[in-house]
Amino acid sequence: MSTNANQHYNILFLCLFLYQSGSNQSEYRYFLDKNPLVESEQYLALKDATTIRLDPDKEDRVRNLMLKLAERVHARRLQLFPLFEDFDRVRNGHVTQNQFLRVLNDLSLMNLLTGFEKDNLLEKFRVRVGGRDDIDYLTFCHELNALAGFEAGIP
Repeated sequence: MSTNANQHYNILFLCLFLYQSGSNQSEYRYFLDKNPLVESEQYLALKDATTIRLDPDKEDRVRNLMLKLAERVHARRLQLFPLFEDFDRVRNGHVTQNQFLRVLNDLSLMNLLTGFEKDNLLEKFRVRVGGRDDIDYLTFCHELNALAGFEAGIP
């Protein structure tokens, strides 16, 4: 954000704070000392798909599948992150399994997968978030971009 936008944001936040608290001068001075301009960091999951180990046969199948997908990504210079980020509202690096498959379909990558390969791919990048199984698309994208020969996130 620009400095001007930050100032407007801080003034608005301060007004909201003062309105809600009905406070006096001393309380808002204390509020300003809290450093309202601090930058937040993106949430990083404690467990990501890089720690998931499948049995050796499945690992080989997933590796071959990732190479096949990487060839298509490289040939078409596909950008993976933007489509996944559209589904990731909280920006935690995870999407549902259906959203993951929908993005692959939108990128025309689903036609490269058989049902068995799809299941292995989902198993490889599945992480438990809350009470449901999601897919760690950040790890998937980083691995696929590396196999396609792209720099970090740049096709």
